[in-house]
Amino acid sequence: MKKLFICAIIFLAGGMISQASAQLRPSSNTDIQPSWGPSGHQYVQYYYLPEISTYYYVPRKQFIYQSDGYWTFSSSLPASLKKFDLRNAEKIVMNEPGAYRYYAQHKEKYSSKNGAVAVD
Repeated sequence: MKKLFICAIIFLAGGMISQASAQLRPSSNTDIQPSWGPSGHQYVQYYYLPEISTYYYVPRKQFIYQSDGYWTFSSSLPASLKKFDLRNAEKIVMNEPGAYRYYAQHKEKYSSKNGAVAVD
């Protein structure tokens, strides 16, 4: 009986360790990419959409745009941009934490560029 109990504890502990290690493994986020995102990128944190001065945060599936001087996080674009064509829009891939905080630099750098560009 004692051996069975010890085996059960070892089995449960092994399951917990494998779950924890699975959470630590880096993985791609291609399964959560929006359908309108450019292909060919294994990992993307943000898309910057310079035409509408908006970011899209891939992990949380949120658009980030300014409203009344504050950054707004939303699962959809504001009503004024509902008809914006995301599929044909210029998209710039950004893999830097809090990319929207560097909006002034991004606006200056990408205001005249066309096509998808990766920034790491």
